[in-house]
Order: sequence, then structure tokens, then C-alpha cells
Amino acid sequence: MKLLIISGVIALAVAVPQYSYLSYTSDERNSNEEGVAPGPRSTNCSCGWTNKKRIVGGRQTLKNEYPLIAALTLKEDGSAFCGASILTPRHALTASHCTTPTKDDEKQLVVGAHDLTNKNDPNKVTVDVAYTIEHENYDEDTFFNDVALLVLAQELKFNQFIGPVCLPTAKIPLENEWIKVLGWGRLKNKGQTSDVLMKVNLKVFPITSCAKSYIRPIDTKKPTQICTYRNNKDSCQGDSGGPLVWLDPETNRYTQVALVSYGKACASKAPAVNTDVAHFIPWIQAKIAATGLPGQTCSKV
Repeated sequence: MKLLIISGVIALAVAVPQYSYLSYTSDERNSNEEGVAPGPRSTNCSCGWTNKKRIVGGRQTLKNEYPLIAALTLKEDGSAFCGASILTPRHALTASHCTTPTKDDEKQLVVGAHDLTNKNDPNKVTVDVAYTIEHENYDEDTFFNDVALLVLAQELKFNQFIGPVCLPTAKIPLENEWIKVLGWGRLKNKGQTSDVLMKVNLKVFPITSCAKSYIRPIDTKKPTQICTYRNNKDSCQGDSGGPLVWLDPETNRYTQVALVSYGKACASKAPAVNTDVAHFIPWIQAKIAATGLPGQTCSKV
């Protein structure tokens, strides 16, 4: 089952009828200039940029194309089991279902990496996770509040290849927008994980599309989740906790709007359910402040 191997929880899904999200046509735009030159509006600190020379069905990224991405790995063997995103030099964001099955001293965060198996990558940095802060109302049955903060034991040194994602300042209307998921997860359902970072663009659909597809409850009146789908393309096992980012046209910088939570089988006919980051901004800021560590998150001003 998708995204739930870490916790061993099964996402229950009903048979999916021909909902509208199955009949859309792809209208992806060219992304060669996305995240390169700054837009007309600025951010309070550098964030969400890409490095460019000019997931199931996904494409390999350029080396260090997305400095904001991180891999959550096991200290014992270096294997990646979830994704994360960089928030500050001492904080990263992931899913609660990624952090609860393992002890804090078993986790490390890898940043600046493209090929996780490349031991000679001069840009790759591995730091220990000092401790994790799971959302106090995380529910492992419903996956409500599936968000967690990673507090790092060492400070990350930001550079061209390592840097924070931008965070939203308010909820963004994303229905029918394309957002991008990044990760080193499996390339097909129950298949091999990817050594190199992959990316795929997914379409955002009404949360009711997800609510109709799952037995697990989904709040459609005050949603805290985001529904995504694309035919034969998806996040998969190992991508959990990783970022889904949206290119803000005003800043030309990538803003994290969601993180991978759960779904049915990878690239199935059921949409994926992702944690809505904008809803949890107050929680994120409060928990960062409570750690007493320096560093601010970055957003549009």
C-alpha cells in the first residue's frame, strides 16, 4: 500500500467510480525557468530556488535542482524511508507517520543530495536528528494532523545546493493547479526505490474527490488535507513526508503547500491525500519558537 509501509497501517479504499478527476487532460507548462530568476515580489529570506542549466511516471531531477529537499534515513544503514523539507538551519518538516515508528537517535537527515548512493558527492551533508515533535493530535487511524517537526543536532550551512523551502502565509486556492512532488520513493507500487531524486507534477482536485474515494474519514467542510491525482503518475512508498511544492508566480519561488501523507496503491485510480501545510503554519511556527533555536522560516513579503 502506498505511503504506509513505514507505519504498517493500511489505507482502506472503496472501489473508485469514474470521478471527474479521471477525465481531465494534461496541460503542464514548460518549467525550464521556474525558480531561477526572482519574481516581482520578494521573500523575507532566500528560499524555494532551483538550480537549472538554462516518482511513478516521474522524471529524474537535475543534480541539486531542488535545494529544499531532504531525505530521512536510518543511521544504521543509511537507507531512506521518508522525505522532508528544510525550514531553517535547525528545523525540517515531515509527516508524523514517518517519525513515530523509529527512535530519535535512529534517524538522520540527508541534504544537498541527488544520488543517495553516491558516497563521494561533495554537496551531500548528513546530520543527526536531535529529536522530533509530532503533532499532539496526530491520529494514526485517520491520518489527521499528519505533520511533524525535525529538530537537528547540527546547524545546516546554507549554500547554492542546500536551502529552505518557502512557506505560505495563508491558504492558497489550489484547485486545478499543478503542484510538484519530490522524492526518492519507489518507482512503481511495491517496486524498487530510486537512488536519484525524482519529480512529478500532480493536479489538485477538490477534497471531495478524495472523500468519495476512501472509507477513512476526510473533513470536507474545514479541510486540512489536499487531494492530488494524475493518471499513471504519483508519489509512492518512501515519498511520505516529502514536500509538494507550488510555484508562486509573484516570487518565482517554490512554496510548500502540502506534504505526502497517504493513498491507495501508487498511481492507482484513486487520488492521493496530502497534509495541507498552510493549515499548520501556526503550529509549525509555535513549535519552532519553543525549541529556542535561532533561525526563521521564509515566506513572501
